[in-house]
Amino acid sequence: MKKSTQLRTLILALAIACTAHPALAADPPLPAVSPSGIPAFSEEMLSPDFWIGRLLEPNAVLLDPRQAAAKRTQVYAPNGGFIDLQHLPATLDRAQVTAWTEQARQTPVAIGVDENGKPVGAGLLASINKNAAAERIAASTPARYGLSVRRAQLRSLPTERSFYAAADQRDYESLQAGILFPGEPVVIAHASADGKWLLVMSTQGPAWVRASDVAEGGRDEVFAYATRAPGRVVTGDQVRTAFTPEAPEVSELLLDMGAALPLAEVPPGEPVNGASPYASWPLLLPVRGEGGKLAFKPALLRRSADSAPGYLPVTRANIIRQAFKLLGERYGWGHQFNARDCSGLTGEVYRSMGVLLPPFSGLQGSSTAFQHRTFTDKDSHADRVKALAEAQVGDLIVVPGHVLMIIGQVKGEPYVIQDVPYAVFKDPRTQQIRKTKLNQVSVTPLLPLHADDKTLYVDAMTSLVHVTRN
Repeated sequence: MKKSTQLRTLILALAIACTAHPALAADPPLPAVSPSGIPAFSEEMLSPDFWIGRLLEPNAVLLDPRQAAAKRTQVYAPNGGFIDLQHLPATLDRAQVTAWTEQARQTPVAIGVDENGKPVGAGLLASINKNAAAERIAASTPARYGLSVRRAQLRSLPTERSFYAAADQRDYESLQAGILFPGEPVVIAHASADGKWLLVMSTQGPAWVRASDVAEGGRDEVFAYATRAPGRVVTGDQVRTAFTPEAPEVSELLLDMGAALPLAEVPPGEPVNGASPYASWPLLLPVRGEGGKLAFKPALLRRSADSAPGYLPVTRANIIRQAFKLLGERYGWGHQFNARDCSGLTGEVYRSMGVLLPPFSGLQGSSTAFQHRTFTDKDSHADRVKALAEAQVGDLIVVPGHVLMIIGQVKGEPYVIQDVPYAVFKDPRTQQIRKTKLNQVSVTPLLPLHADDKTLYVDAMTSLVHVTRN
């Protein structure tokens, strides 16, 4: 082989090597603490392309549609994290419904002050508990069924009142128990004394929901809708249906990432709610008909809205792209503020790809639908760091009360995206604990961060979840 040919071959081989191993390219210089108050961080890390460009096979499919569907089934199995509503008894007895009210009442956030900052007294709580009408629970009652008609708050008690542990802790509302997305099924078990609230069992567990947020229908009708194949899947952070004064119940309806809704059958050229559907997707949505009974109406979703004809492929590039669509969103405990919390972030990213994660961080760390590496006090710091070094993009790190998602490595250290109130770390310049207020979806390194003033996240880690492994 001629030297010129050898040289060209060597240059080509080097070029291929650099393309195939982008993670070996020079890492950006990182300040000890960035101007934004985050350690070992640079502004370019806020771009999904920075992380995707470091992957060897960013578009490799990690779970095919059959495997993703299997995992959707597994989360409804025992200890999978979701309640299988279709296997609940058709008749509910008093003991069962009473247990659900007690379970709904449990809240991880203490009740200290009200929305005006005044202490919550025993009398106020007694009046709210009285509205739960425990004495009216029948000895035996047929289960009723319904679909949520909008993004509906789940509550620990049947009240609109807002409570907090303290006046300066407004980011954690004590009675916020989660969210129902449009079209989610529920089992209706009981009604409040004032008739404004329903005690329901959702796939997440029991809670109270406004009666006006649920349309009641027959069991078969409810589950037939809930199990229909999606016609459009929301792939943006949030989208809204088109404004329409002709049908206010489906006008500008908020749809979160991962919402999977069927298409309505609309004759070509026939207007939908006063507008042509030719530049939109006609969705079929549940609404409250006469007497709160279940009915369905079409609604338009603009073709320009961020949605897809089905679930996105489960790839590392899609995991990163979807997560970064939520970057900078305000932290929303239990989906408050039309936003998400830490488990809402991870759950909706995967939901857009057809993989269901349980709604709470602890359940995400223990669901039998996924592979886990669990950690106890017997695992050393070195063992934990080694496990993280072998983790993949999209793996979840679970610590008590929190979950984070791995997005890659820089200089051999893992970085995460997380929805978190603070970045707590020891400032390498002063050796003092520093707290940077984030209160949003953020990109941070993992190893320097503390779960509290004394314990590193890595040492508090209880589970490393391999979501995309079979």
